[in-house]
Amino acid sequence: MRVVFTTWAWPSHLYALVPLARACRAAGHEVIFASEPGLTRDVLRADLPAAVVGTDVDTAGMVHEYLLPLPGAGGPAPRREGKGPRVLRMLMAHAESMAAGLVRLIGEWRADLVVYDQVTLAGPIAAAVTGVPAVRQLYGVDLLQRARAVLPDAMAPLADRLGAGPVDPYGTVTVDPVPATMQLPGEHRVLPVRYLPYNGPENQPWRPPEPRRRPRVCVSWGHTIAKVDPERFIADRLAAALAGTGVEVVLAVSAAQRDLLAARKDLPDDVRVVVDVPIKDVLRDCDAFVGHGGAGGILTALAAGVPMLLVPQLPDHAGHTGRAVATGPRRCSAWPTWRRRRCGRRCPGCWTTPSRAAPPASWRRGCAARRRRPRWPARWPSYNRPWPVTDSCPSLIPARH
Repeated sequence: MRVVFTTWAWPSHLYALVPLARACRAAGHEVIFASEPGLTRDVLRADLPAAVVGTDVDTAGMVHEYLLPLPGAGGPAPRREGKGPRVLRMLMAHAESMAAGLVRLIGEWRADLVVYDQVTLAGPIAAAVTGVPAVRQLYGVDLLQRARAVLPDAMAPLADRLGAGPVDPYGTVTVDPVPATMQLPGEHRVLPVRYLPYNGPENQPWRPPEPRRRPRVCVSWGHTIAKVDPERFIADRLAAALAGTGVEVVLAVSAAQRDLLAARKDLPDDVRVVVDVPIKDVLRDCDAFVGHGGAGGILTALAAGVPMLLVPQLPDHAGHTGRAVATGPRRCSAWPTWRRRRCGRRCPGCWTTPSRAAPPASWRRGCAARRRRPRWPARWPSYNRPWPVTDSCPSLIPARH
C-alpha cells in the first residue's frame, strides 16, 4: 500500500504524524511525506522521504494575530473576519497553497491512502479529488469539532474549483491518541490508539544528573511561541523563578531558543539547560512539567505520568489546557501572575525539600501519588504491527492497480 502523509509546515504537527508514518513503513507499506518547502528539512531529519507541495505561508505572522491578550493589557481586541473561528483563515491559506500539488502527487504516485493531521484541510480535499480514502490523525484535543457547522462551507470553494464536490473534513476514519476522558465527543468514526511520544530527532543524548535529592522540574516552551513572538518565550523566566524555590530545574530548549537565552543572560547557574533533547526522555527523570499548553507537551507529560503547570498563550493551547485541567489534577496560570513567591504554591509538586542524603519518605510518597497516568485501555493498540489503520484500510481502498 502507498500512503501519502501530509501536514503544513509546522514541526509540532509533523512530530504527531511521525510514529504513524514509521509504523506504516515497518509494516511494509510505502510512505511519502508531503508538505510545504519550509518543512522539508524536518521531514528528512525524521528519516522519512519528503515531497514538496505548494509554497510557504506566513504561519507565524497569522498565529501572532491569535495570541491571547495578556491580563491587564490594553489595546484593541483581536479582529475577526467572517463567521467561525479566526483560525479558519490560516487553515484555508495552507489548503489553497497545498491542495493542487497534493492532487498531482497522489495521482502521479498512485497513492492508496492519504493521512493528514486535523488542521491540514488540503488532505481531505485532495483525497476527494483523486478518489482515495482519507485518514485523519489527531495530535491533541479535536478542537475543530467546534467548527463542524462552518468547516464544510469554508472548504467548498476550493473543493469545487478542484472538482471534488462535497468534502468531509473529518475523513473516512480518525486515528485518536488522546485519552477518551480528555477528548471532545464527535460523530465521526474513531480508531483509538495509545499515545507514542515523538518530540523531534534525538540529536543529543539525555544524561540525567546524579540521583535527585529534591524535586526535579522540566520546563519547556515547545516550538511555536518563540517563532511567533520571542517576547512571549518566557521559559527562562519561569525556570529562574522555580530555581528560587529550592527545586532542581531542567530547561529543555531548541537550538534557536538557546540563542534567545544567550542574548538575555537571565538564567541562574543552577538551572540545567539541555538543547534539542526530546522532552519524553527528560520527563522520565522529572517529577513535574511546566509548559505552554501545546498538545504534544501535554500528551507527553500525561504519558510520563507527571503533574503539569500549563501557561497557554494561544486559543488552541487554552483549549488543550482546559481539557487537561477538566479531566485531572492539573493547574493552569497566566504568566503575568507569576512571582517567585507564588511558584511554590502554584506548581503541582512538593517544591521545598531540605537538602539531605535522601528525599524524605513523605516526598517520595507524594511524587509517586502524583504520577497518575491517563487511561489508555490495554485493548487500545499501540503504533506497532499489526495496527488498526493498516489493517482496516485495505477494505476501504478500491482495487485500482
